[in-house]
Amino acid sequence: MGEPPQGGKPPQGGPGGPGGEPPQGGPGDAPGGQQNAVEGQLGSWSLGGTDADSVGGDDYAYDAALYVTADGIDEEQSATERIASGEYGDTGASGIVINDNESGHNGILVVNADYAITGATVTIRNSTLQSDGGTLSADYLNTPSQTLMVAPPWILGIMGNARGSNMMGRDTTTNVIDSETSAGAWAVLSTDAGDDMYLNVYNSTLTLNNADESAAAPLQAEGGQISETLDNPYTVSYGTGYGTYVIGRAVETFAGSEINVGTYATIFTGGSATYTALEAGQTYALKNHAGETTATYEATEDKATEIHSDTFGFMAHQNENSITIEKGTVVDTGYATFLVKTGASNQVLTATVDEATITNGGVLIQVMDNDDATNGGMMDADDPENTNGGSQNFKPTHTEDAGFDTSEAAASGVAQTFAFTGGDYTGNIYNASGSDELEGNALNVTFGEGATYSGAIASTAAIHVTYEGSQAVKENGGYAFDDADEAAAFAEQYQNTSFTIEEYWSIGQVANLVNANGGNDVNVTLTGDAVWHVTGTSLITSLSIEDDAQVIVPEGVTLTVNGAEYTDCTLTADM
Repeated sequence: MGEPPQGGKPPQGGPGGPGGEPPQGGPGDAPGGQQNAVEGQLGSWSLGGTDADSVGGDDYAYDAALYVTADGIDEEQSATERIASGEYGDTGASGIVINDNESGHNGILVVNADYAITGATVTIRNSTLQSDGGTLSADYLNTPSQTLMVAPPWILGIMGNARGSNMMGRDTTTNVIDSETSAGAWAVLSTDAGDDMYLNVYNSTLTLNNADESAAAPLQAEGGQISETLDNPYTVSYGTGYGTYVIGRAVETFAGSEINVGTYATIFTGGSATYTALEAGQTYALKNHAGETTATYEATEDKATEIHSDTFGFMAHQNENSITIEKGTVVDTGYATFLVKTGASNQVLTATVDEATITNGGVLIQVMDNDDATNGGMMDADDPENTNGGSQNFKPTHTEDAGFDTSEAAASGVAQTFAFTGGDYTGNIYNASGSDELEGNALNVTFGEGATYSGAIASTAAIHVTYEGSQAVKENGGYAFDDADEAAAFAEQYQNTSFTIEEYWSIGQVANLVNANGGNDVNVTLTGDAVWHVTGTSLITSLSIEDDAQVIVPEGVTLTVNGAEYTDCTLTADM
């Protein structure tokens, strides 16, 4: 990175200084052949952007408070009068505050230069943000490289090329207050390539558009790797992608906000998120990593956070993560609420749910092996299709052996942990980790005071399924097969043993077979007055019942605990 800034107050002068017109000709030409002669603005051939008030969604009008090139700050392209305080220079900026309430403006744009920005806090208040995306070049290959990525890794089960925002850096803070944010597909408020970032979202909406992908602009130019991507059959109301991303020990808080997405509310790869409510008359302090208050918010109404997803609620697949869902938060998903991917990724999730309203497509928790590992990872360096070099590109096809893998697995010693209190919860809970020679993870589930749970809980094996197979599973209440012959017949008809990047949305869609492989233990604890109504074949490793809690097993349903079978009975702490 560059040297720290050398003192200085914001220079005086008008926006962009003299001669602020964009270059003539070229791809930045405005519609109808007219040039954008707006002082201090940039063309889309350099960094792009939209003045929604005047250009109607075209990428031709943008200006920045600081426009930095390899030669330093370009005064003609910088609207420095919008910088209220702080210090900046040719190599960096520290603690600057930028005040702006106009559409199409940017803070700092850096082109082909190293520029150190420290002490950054971005506050979005009473604003509308929308990012529609565009069309990728034909030679782009799907990659996990943060320096090359302009579309999400397809093995996340999402696609698109629009991120409404992307928070990066160390100790960065973004506050979104009383605002509406949206993106075409991929992500609304993303986080990437940083450490200890804070995202505070208060009384705001996050929405993914383009549920009908055929009506949107082409994702990639003809001939590209993903130019023939099919319409996602799961995204019936919203666009494919996620609301937010948690990485690098990020801490995210959603209070009285609404998340409307096609695939995930949040993807977790290392950090924590809290989904909570606002109380009228309360004043909230929005913090940064140092514990300092960066903004305050006074609630004018009682308002719970709501999450609406066509597919899944939350997906965790790398590093240590925690989720807190509380105070009336609504989570409504078409399929599994929690999708937890383990094996070769050091993923550890701790989730606490209290006084929440959760609905799903029949599965509350699905633990499975990480597609990153089972997919085979990256192209070989000498792969003729790999034009970006070496390990930078994902293999564009997922394959798996036919049939449910019921072979033995070693235990990793890692446990995924969930605790539910204060609500009525439904949806089955399955642990299908430990296939494809990967180590299995334990799953520990506790139901505490005020919790009533109705569902089946089991160690399982899993297979990917086609869209038709996922509908068959959903129509059956999300239940796992408990008969090997029936499972084999289902797999023969519906297993998705091979699918390409064009059907990215098949990632994470699985069917289960009740099966303990030695590594996928499930341990269940009930405390307080919790009740578990066993609604389907259940197979767990241990069961602890304390206080006034009870487990009700009806006639015709079997609960197996470490080899002991129970049916048509009620289990209590006294038994």
